[in-house]
Amino acid sequence: MDNNKSIMDHLIAFFSLVPLILYTIVAILLTIIAVFSVWDALQLIAQMIMSRDFANSLVNVINALLLTITIIVLFETVTVYFKTKHIEVRAFLIAGLTGIVRHVLVYNIATVDPAMLFGTVALLAVLIAGIVLVKPEPLG
Repeated sequence: MDNNKSIMDHLIAFFSLVPLILYTIVAILLTIIAVFSVWDALQLIAQMIMSRDFANSLVNVINALLLTITIIVLFETVTVYFKTKHIEVRAFLIAGLTGIVRHVLVYNIATVDPAMLFGTVALLAVLIAGIVLVKPEPLG
């Protein structure tokens, strides 16, 4: 009986390490992606300043910065998991909202299918309601 319990304890310990290892890999990859995203945003800003084409380049710069913010929010979600062993849903909702805002900035409203526009507005409403209704978890 003790032998079975010992094997079960080892299995539980092993399977408890698997999410930690995977989250560590995700954190490393998100760090690399965030560095590239910031570099891309800096290059777009420099290109906008050099070309003095603020009207056309500004949307690309904002899009790159919002992508960077989304990556940072996802990274913070992973770091909160390391601290608390829980995923904060509100952070995912904020990342989703940022992604939808990026999407709205990229496509032209005049040429969008009304069903797509309605779906986007509905998704925005759900994300905003979720952010308002889901209370942040206390850190501790």
